[in-house]
Amino acid sequence: MNTAYVVLAVLAVIYVPIWIWVWRKPEQAGRYHLVKYGPAIMIKTRLGMVVMDRLARFKRFWRGFGFVSKLISAILLVLMVYMMVIAVMALPERFGSSAIGIQYALAIPGFNPILPLSYGVIALCVALVIHEMGHGIQTRANGCKVDSTGLLYLVVPVGAFVEPNEEEMSKQSRRVQMDMYTAGISVNTFMAVICMVLMVASCSVVSSPYDDEIGVYSVADESPIYYSGIPASALITGIYDSNGDPVEYGYIPSGTSVVMTFPGDLTSPRPVDPTQTYTIEYEYERESMKAENVQLGAFIRTITKNSPASSAGISPGELLYTLTSGSTTYYIASWTDFTTVMSYTSPGDVVTVTTVTVTDGGAPEVMTYEDIVLSSKGSIGFLGMSVNDSGMTMVTPQTLLDRAVDPFYGCDTPISYVQGLFSYMSGPFNGMDPISKEVQWWYDAPGGSFFWMIVTLLYWIFWIDLLLAITNALPAIPFDGGFIFAGGVNWFLEKIGIKDEERRQKMSDGISKSVSTIALFMFILVFMAFII
Repeated sequence: MNTAYVVLAVLAVIYVPIWIWVWRKPEQAGRYHLVKYGPAIMIKTRLGMVVMDRLARFKRFWRGFGFVSKLISAILLVLMVYMMVIAVMALPERFGSSAIGIQYALAIPGFNPILPLSYGVIALCVALVIHEMGHGIQTRANGCKVDSTGLLYLVVPVGAFVEPNEEEMSKQSRRVQMDMYTAGISVNTFMAVICMVLMVASCSVVSSPYDDEIGVYSVADESPIYYSGIPASALITGIYDSNGDPVEYGYIPSGTSVVMTFPGDLTSPRPVDPTQTYTIEYEYERESMKAENVQLGAFIRTITKNSPASSAGISPGELLYTLTSGSTTYYIASWTDFTTVMSYTSPGDVVTVTTVTVTDGGAPEVMTYEDIVLSSKGSIGFLGMSVNDSGMTMVTPQTLLDRAVDPFYGCDTPISYVQGLFSYMSGPFNGMDPISKEVQWWYDAPGGSFFWMIVTLLYWIFWIDLLLAITNALPAIPFDGGFIFAGGVNWFLEKIGIKDEERRQKMSDGISKSVSTIALFMFILVFMAFII
């Protein structure tokens, strides 16, 4: 059984009796500052009250900050809705895909695979503290009491909280309430921006003697590179055929990575033949090495279910060799060859594909798949496979550095900026924080390991703060975005002429509750699709 599930079960067994005790004995639990909050437990304290009062004295500043907070929160709310809609639309593609596991859903540093223990604890504490301090300071700046602060537990810690006095808050204007609800989102956003600026400024002094070398960022299991022993973070410096002659190669950008290119006509045998083996020279941690008898080619990573390739019986883990369409046979040696050849095809074309088995020292076998009818991917044919170069995900040190400190790397349209931000947020799933420890030797940085410690900490504070800000913008109660959306609906109804406060409040409550229900359903649906 997955360790994550075992730990979660143990925590639940411990938590349930405590929750029952708090529920059955509220007076006794109150002595320990424990209060039942639905299925969760609130641990109430008075921590941070003095700091809130001191910072809240600058009322004019916080009034202006409230306006900025509402603007930031509105933008993030729209981004969150956009992200949820895109995620729901992509759910059919998730069916049959492997889940990432429930441990990714728990924001516990060291337990969650992408949250490192030391950096994660510091960054999570910073994000939670300033988020709730933002709520508390804005509450005090508008003359309302804060009854308590503390932590919220639901089997595991799920957040911190600031509890304003409900009676006083209910008497405040909509502007004051909105300033309070939006404060947490905005302070997290500002912290993320500050850390990003500091990170970019720090990395501006980083250089690499290997700027344009092809770096191996990751290696697929049971691929030619995997069997060759070439490690992730190796820098390829040369490829040689069985006669010792150098093979000419280059690379071109592909999103945030690079892919190999080889010269020549696709209708003629390519400089790299997957039925043959090659010698690769590479540098690893500043030492020159080489791997012999390495197969090279377009490695089939995955096959789409119910696709033409799947129906033909093509399996992941093979190397593409040729694709024949009509009377023309194309030779495929790389990812770029494959995408180029597919761009020549149309839906309904009948093709023949040959592949070569990947071996660990044995003789490769050529296999032929005939009469494959291509389906549609826009105006071109669709075979239904994803490939990379010999099992490598590649990047150059300079490309990686540029991408690591720029969420909008390569963006040139409004929608690409949004997509770029979300893509950047997926960095930790790919080992970026912002430069993984394995490839830090590619760079010359002042201070060595201490420099990378500071940059990594800045990255995690940035990442968690931005994630917390965007997540809290979900227009669903109990997220901040739910209350913000309700206030926004109330304001809009007033602007279109509904002046009766009681009627307006009833309408805004109805609309916001409906949207909240839909948003929560979408959130849970996406959440479950990815972790189970």
